[in-house]
Amino acid sequence: MTVERHPLLDRFVRVWMQVSKKPVPNIYKIKKTDMPITQLERMIEIDPELSQAIFSTPVEDINDGQLQQHILDNSFWMEDEQKLLEHGYYNSAKTITDAKIRYEQEKMNKEIEASRKRQEAAAKERERKAKMSLGERMMSEPLTPAQIINNQMKYHGHVGNV
Repeated sequence: MTVERHPLLDRFVRVWMQVSKKPVPNIYKIKKTDMPITQLERMIEIDPELSQAIFSTPVEDINDGQLQQHILDNSFWMEDEQKLLEHGYYNSAKTITDAKIRYEQEKMNKEIEASRKRQEAAAKERERKAKMSLGERMMSEPLTPAQIINNQMKYHGHVGNV
């Protein structure tokens, strides 16, 4: 009986050498429960696709039908991220995380651009008002009834034309 070479063996050996000083374990028998959590996290960080291929729960063993459907269709929701991590689908979860980061960055960039446009408009308005004469400025900003009454009391001592 001959054993076929695992297609990910070279990648696994290369990543294992980066995360551990111990001998490389059998790729067919390794489980994530056999590894220290820090070593597993480091392996996931270095190569999430490899980690997913080795440690993921087979789709038929997942008890969540909706998650099974999303995995088989390779179309995920943001709510799937934690479930994917729990079942070892690290690369798929990383895709969701990256999409969240991209969305937040785009949202922030849009807010920055809108703020910049508001600042430019305010600067143009200040510049326009600075070029106006006193009379033009007074005409562009009409007085409210309260301001009129206050000015009449201040300068005339009474309200009205008496």
